[in-house]
Amino acid sequence: MVLIFVASLNENMSLANLVKSKLESKKIDSRIINLVDLNLPMYDTFKEQNDGIPQVALDLAKQMEEATAYVFVSPEYNYGVPPVLVNAIAWISRIGDNFRKLFSLKKIQLATHSGSGGQDLLNALRSQFTRLGAVVMPREIIATYEKKCKEDSLERILEQFETLIKE
Repeated sequence: MVLIFVASLNENMSLANLVKSKLESKKIDSRIINLVDLNLPMYDTFKEQNDGIPQVALDLAKQMEEATAYVFVSPEYNYGVPPVLVNAIAWISRIGDNFRKLFSLKKIQLATHSGSGGQDLLNALRSQFTRLGAVVMPREIIATYEKKCKEDSLERILEQFETLIKE
């Protein structure tokens, strides 16, 4: 199972749906998780101490444990990672004794639809996920309002991803 995390609506959701359809055409089971729809409360230690970890975060971690790979589809916010994605990672990092198992050797494909091209976002995610022990694909899926995602490029990137996740 490949989990496709989407950190916004609109163009990034369209890109996630495109990736999902391409994966399904390759007979790769995938599921989209819209991080906005999870409606996780903003993480802080007092909230965790007083209310515990939200059930939705626990459910998310369970799905991540069972998945073989992830695709993160996110816009770039102010040259960085959007708060909804940072917040989701913050919550799941508080679950269990070793949250890194949710990332350790997981294969990750990065994708963005961003007005500015998304390179700062992609660099930040690559750095974070690599440090968490994930295997991040060398090429990213990039689209902007001016430059749509090229079908042939997307196909080649997902072929490489497919090869890695089927090993």
